[in-house]
Amino acid sequence: MAQIVQVCNVALVVLILLSGSQVSEQASTLLQDLSRFTRAIDAQEEKCTDNTACGWAIYKPFTRAIENYMRNTCTCPEHMKCIRTDDDLSISAFVYRCRKMQS
Repeated sequence: MAQIVQVCNVALVVLILLSGSQVSEQASTLLQDLSRFTRAIDAQEEKCTDNTACGWAIYKPFTRAIENYMRNTCTCPEHMKCIRTDDDLSISAFVYRCRKMQS
């Protein structure tokens, strides 16, 4: 009977430790997500430089059908627009850069 109580106590301690580590992992993940979100908001204030890509349109390699568009964290200055400027075959994506708007 004493051995059963000891085994139950050990199992209980293990469960408590495991549940505590799981909560810690969840809290860590939440904090990382919040940190990324804060950096993304701060980065949106940055303006893209002349040669920095403001976005990428990822496409299927052979058909070039666009699957997804990803914006960069920087934004174009007010007098500029994010337009497709070239094609990066190595990453299967059309590259968008800030360019002056046509009047």
